[in-house]
Amino acid sequence: MNFKWLPNALTIARCVFAGFVLVGFWQAMSIDLTHTGFETEDVSRRITLQQLWFQFAFLAFLAGAITDFLDGWLARKLDAHSRFGVWLDPIADKLLIAAALLGLGLKFQTWLIYVPAAMIIARDVFMTWFRATPRGRSAIVPSNPAKWKTGFEMAAIIGLMLPLAVLRPDVGGDVATGASVMAIIATVAVIGLLWMAATLSWWTAGQYMRAAGRVK
Repeated sequence: MNFKWLPNALTIARCVFAGFVLVGFWQAMSIDLTHTGFETEDVSRRITLQQLWFQFAFLAFLAGAITDFLDGWLARKLDAHSRFGVWLDPIADKLLIAAALLGLGLKFQTWLIYVPAAMIIARDVFMTWFRATPRGRSAIVPSNPAKWKTGFEMAAIIGLMLPLAVLRPDVGGDVATGASVMAIIATVAVIGLLWMAATLSWWTAGQYMRAAGRVK
């Protein structure tokens, strides 16, 4: 039986999971927890519902990340390579990352998220266009810094989404992490990873552009 369609199916599924991530964040943030007229029981129900939507977004992101590993592994295992898969795979990766970053920006509403998120999304849009050009197709070859960039992105996004999914928010809608030193250190570390990913994203873009300049 021919299963060579599986890698492309998983890549398409990753695009769908990116949509689910946005839906989860949007639904969670649309739940009002600040109205003073709510009864305590109603507030508790709304908090639970919001957390369930954050969990939905988090699980959708994890599922998308898993498909990123599986589609490449299956493509090699089944020797299933196609132009469609080569074209769609990086786009699906960027859609998943962009969906998570947009959702996190919507939730936290701080320049500490806005700026690196905008840097990463802008770079990914630019590289998607550049990859479609003749010079770009010849110059873009995965590098170790690009892999580090992806790793930092994934770690930062998971680090920011996980507390929303597993820690119950308080009545004001913020994650009840407390004021512990460890929580502060973890938050700074995760945001630092996001800024490192943003910096590496444009540094690698510069590498690709320099490589393209050497292509005859």
